[in-house]
Amino acid sequence: MSERAGLATAASLEQTLSGLIGKRVSIRLKDGDGFRDIVGILESASSLVNRHDEKINFRSEEIAFWREVVARPEKAGTGAPFSHRITELEALSNKTWPAPTTQSRGGWLYRRANGLSLRANSVFLQGTGPFGQPLEDLDDEINYCVNFYKSAGVRPTIVVPLPLFQELDKKLEELGWIPKVKAHFLVGDLPKESEKPLPNFEFLVEPSPTPEWLAVQSDEAIGEIMSAYPATYLAITFENKIIATVRLAVDGGWAIVTRLFVREEFRGKGLSKVLMEKVSSVANNQGATKISLQVESTNQVALSLYQSLGYKIHHSFIYRAHR
Repeated sequence: MSERAGLATAASLEQTLSGLIGKRVSIRLKDGDGFRDIVGILESASSLVNRHDEKINFRSEEIAFWREVVARPEKAGTGAPFSHRITELEALSNKTWPAPTTQSRGGWLYRRANGLSLRANSVFLQGTGPFGQPLEDLDDEINYCVNFYKSAGVRPTIVVPLPLFQELDKKLEELGWIPKVKAHFLVGDLPKESEKPLPNFEFLVEPSPTPEWLAVQSDEAIGEIMSAYPATYLAITFENKIIATVRLAVDGGWAIVTRLFVREEFRGKGLSKVLMEKVSSVANNQGATKISLQVESTNQVALSLYQSLGYKIHHSFIYRAHR
């Protein structure tokens, strides 16, 4: 079903399509004595990317008809081209975990938070592949990155989503940058059923992190970063003591989960699963339909848990740190 559709003159078409950049469109092109249809995410007034991640260029005079496609809510990890889905998830992660100090240089966003939180003290690649569209020549931008973070007493680090920025990762590896952390972005569709009862335990759901919530993982230092974006802070208590925590942020239909933790003496009791079920229920009530979280690739226990709950690996990323 289309929200907007039309026959347009070449003179007005470029301006019209420019307003649809980033949206899904169907375009019928004149092709000899017939027509051919192309469908995908519009990247410019003369190109789109289809579901196979292929870029298709066209000329305005070729267009016989166009329409904006308004689809049903898509399942997690489907729909848009893979590169666009990676970009969307990485942008949501950056948005819901905002660094207090940022500087944009072309498509490279420099984030700084006095050394607190690896994500908030690293370069986020906002531009397209293969190198994120830096402001300067790649070698010069890498040198700028090194000086930017070293001058603040922070180890220079770049978050490299894969496979979108595979070439950049190869370049950094050749320069001696080491993989500090390797992790996976997991995604899933939110179940409609509510959470199960929790005998002998109680849930807490707060709009901001309490001192007790922060103390569970010694998160007092990053409390300001977490509070900079609206989020919900969930906890499980036992005998009035918080024993498990998780943070939930919702944006654009996505639930972004971070900081899930269960105290060591209460592990092996299924509390992580129960807490994630509670997260799903709260996220549903806040309008989310899909959920995502990040897990280090070496954490096989967590990966097994989330995969048992129906989560799938969407893509991976590496924190590349200067040697």
